[in-house]
Amino acid sequence: MSVSVHDNWVYAHSVDYEKRRVVLYTIYPHVQPPEYTDVVFDGVVFHHFEQQKIGNGVVPANVLFDVEEADPMFTLNEYKELLARGRNHGWPGQDYDSLENLSARLTASGARCFRVSGVCGLDGFVFASSLQFLTRSSRAEVV
Repeated sequence: MSVSVHDNWVYAHSVDYEKRRVVLYTIYPHVQPPEYTDVVFDGVVFHHFEQQKIGNGVVPANVLFDVEEADPMFTLNEYKELLARGRNHGWPGQDYDSLENLSARLTASGARCFRVSGVCGLDGFVFASSLQFLTRSSRAEVV
């Protein structure tokens, strides 16, 4: 069975730089009981999220359209201006002379590109070795 996060609300996310893990904690509140799904990226090389909103708990702040594997070059081209701005500040932490070269360096060790598409709010990408959707019975306690 495939897990869908379409129209899930992201109520929290965490980044563990030492473990190279990013987790999006989501809820699908349109059923009873609500469905909770953690979107777990392991072996993270680098990531970027934008347009994150703080909600009031009633109105969703960050609604997902989908999280799926994407073409690395297409994604890097979408964010080429952001990458150019970060390059002189050590981000994404790779020495590269073109987006093609950056894509090759990022994926050489097995990293894959995952696109996090938002309906509203959270949107971005993650380069990581794996993606898992983990269902849970209740909301995660995120500290």
